[in-house]
Amino acid sequence: MKKYFAAVLTLALALSVVAPVAASAQTVSTAYTFTMNLKVGSRGADVVALQSFLESKGLLTMPAGVAKGSFGPLTRTAVRAYQATKGLPQTGFFGPMTRAAVAADAVVTTNTTTTNTTTTVTTSGVEGTLDTRLASTPADNSNVKTQNDVPVYGIEFKARIADVSVQTLDLKVAVSDGSSSENPATLINTIKVWDGSNVIATIPVTMSTFTKDQNQVYYYRLSGLNFVVAKDVTKVLTVSFSTNGLDNDRTVTVQGYGSSSVRAVSGNGVSSFYDVSGSGYTRTHTFKKPGTSTLTLSGASNPIRSMNYRVNGSDVLQNVTLGTFNLKSTSGDSKLMTVYATTTTSGTAPTTLYLYQGSTLLKSKSYASTVAFDNLDSTAGAVVPGNDTNVTYTIKADFPSNTTSGSYASVVVGNVVYEKPNGTTATASGSSVSNVAQYVYTAAPVFALAGTPTITIDGTNQQGSSTAATARFPLNVTALGGTMTKLANTSVVVKFARSDYAATTTASVLVSTIPDNNIADGTTVPVTVTATASSTGLTSGIYSAYIESVAWTVGSVSVTQTYGWDDYKTPTGVNFIK
Repeated sequence: MKKYFAAVLTLALALSVVAPVAASAQTVSTAYTFTMNLKVGSRGADVVALQSFLESKGLLTMPAGVAKGSFGPLTRTAVRAYQATKGLPQTGFFGPMTRAAVAADAVVTTNTTTTNTTTTVTTSGVEGTLDTRLASTPADNSNVKTQNDVPVYGIEFKARIADVSVQTLDLKVAVSDGSSSENPATLINTIKVWDGSNVIATIPVTMSTFTKDQNQVYYYRLSGLNFVVAKDVTKVLTVSFSTNGLDNDRTVTVQGYGSSSVRAVSGNGVSSFYDVSGSGYTRTHTFKKPGTSTLTLSGASNPIRSMNYRVNGSDVLQNVTLGTFNLKSTSGDSKLMTVYATTTTSGTAPTTLYLYQGSTLLKSKSYASTVAFDNLDSTAGAVVPGNDTNVTYTIKADFPSNTTSGSYASVVVGNVVYEKPNGTTATASGSSVSNVAQYVYTAAPVFALAGTPTITIDGTNQQGSSTAATARFPLNVTALGGTMTKLANTSVVVKFARSDYAATTTASVLVSTIPDNNIADGTTVPVTVTATASSTGLTSGIYSAYIESVAWTVGSVSVTQTYGWDDYKTPTGVNFIK
C-alpha cells in the first residue's frame, strides 16, 4: 500500500514534524475571465464569479441560504445597476460590452485552502502507519434536497506506532444528469474539508478547478490539510459540497483517485501513500432539482383532550389550547403561506387566536368564526422540512375576563396553502382536522390521571365462573375558583364494556378522597375511584372499564361532565367467565 519518497531529510529523523498552517485565510487576487454571455436561466461557475463581482461592488446581496450559481431576477437587477454605472444599456444581459467593462475593473478575491490551528506530529523520529476505511457517515443519499455544505465523503483513519499527519487527498468526482457526464464545477461551487465540526479547508470551485485525465475522469487534489491523527486514535476526515441551482437532478459519485490517493507524513519526515480508490471507498448521492414538495395535513398523534379552564372575572384567560395538527413535507421543504381554521363556540367567543409551531408564535389574529393565518412565509418556523417527518402545530385562544361560565370552543383546521421550492403554491393533501371542545367556567375542577387504571377479576366460584370484576382509577383533582364538594359515590358513573361492546353494565362505585373532605380552592388532592361489577350484570367475554361521567360542584357551579374522559379507561381487559 505504501511508497516512500526516495530522498528523506536526515535532520527530520531527530525532529518532530510541525504542520505548516495559515493563521488566516490566504487570498489570491485574480481577474476572472468571462468567456460566455449570461442571462436569466444561466448556471455554472461563470455565474458564481459574476455574482461575487456584483457583491464586491455592493450591487447584489444573495438571500440567506441561497447558493450562488443560478442567474435569476436578483442577478439581472444587479447587472442593470452595474450597466447604469458604466453608461451601458440597462438590459440585464451580461454580454460582450458588459464583459469588457467588468474585465477592466474586476478583481475577484478567491479564498484558497484554509486551516485554523497549528498541528504537530509529536512522535519524533518514528514512522507511523494508517489504517483506512470508508466512514459510515455520510452514507449514500439518493434524495439530497439541500445545497449548502452537504456531506458527501468521509475517510476513517487510525494511526499506529506513531502520530501521522494526512497532507493530501486526491478525489475523483463524477457528475451526471442522467444522460451525460459533465464537469463537476457545473454543480459544485464550494468544497470544504472538515475535522469534526471544524472546517480545515475551503476551496471555491471554478470551471478550471477539476482536472480531467486521459480517461475523461475528473479529479481534484485537496492539499495542505495537516489533518493529524494521534497514535492509536481513530478520526474521520469529511468532505462536503455546496452546489449551484439545478435544472435537473444530478448523480454525484465520489471516491479516491489513484493508488496514491492519500499522502501522509510521519514523525520521521517520511511521506507514505495510501490507496482509497477502490469500490469499497465510493459514495453516491443524488442531488434533487428543487421544485417538488408535497405537504400532508393530519391529526396530531397525541391529540388534545377536553379540559376545564377557569376565568376569574378580572383577568383575560390566555393561551387556551383549542387544537393541534400535523404537517409533513416530502420530496423537498414546504413553506407555509396560509392556515385556514374554523371555530365553533357556545357562550362567549374567544378574543384572539394564535398559531404556534412548538413554542414559536407564527401569527395572531382577532377572533372570527373562520380565520386565515396568512403571510406565514415571512415568519420564523414557517418552513416544514422535507424529511418526511410530522411537525406539530397548535392553535391557542384568549378569552375575555367576563366570559360566561360554561362557554366552550373547538377548532377545525380546514386546509393549508404552502409554497414549493420552485415558488409555486399548492394546497396540502389530507383531510381536515377536528379538535374536541375546551370549556371555560367561573369555577371548575381539573381532573388528571395519577396513574394507569387497572382491572382485575375478584374471584371464581366452585364451577369456575367469575364472581366479580373491579376497576380502579387513580386521579388528582384540583379545585379552581371555589371549594369543590367532595365527590359522592353516586357522582361518578363507571361502565364495564365487553371488547365487542355488545354488552355493557354500570358498576357500583366507591370514591375515596384523601383527605376525606371537600377540596379547597387551588388545592390538589388524590382521589381513587373503585368500581365493581358483579356476575349479575356481566356475560362471558373480555371486559374493560371506563369513566363515563362525573357530577361535580365547585362554588356555585354544578355540572355533570360527560367530556374529557377519553383516556380514563383501563388499557387492558380481563376475561370474565359466566
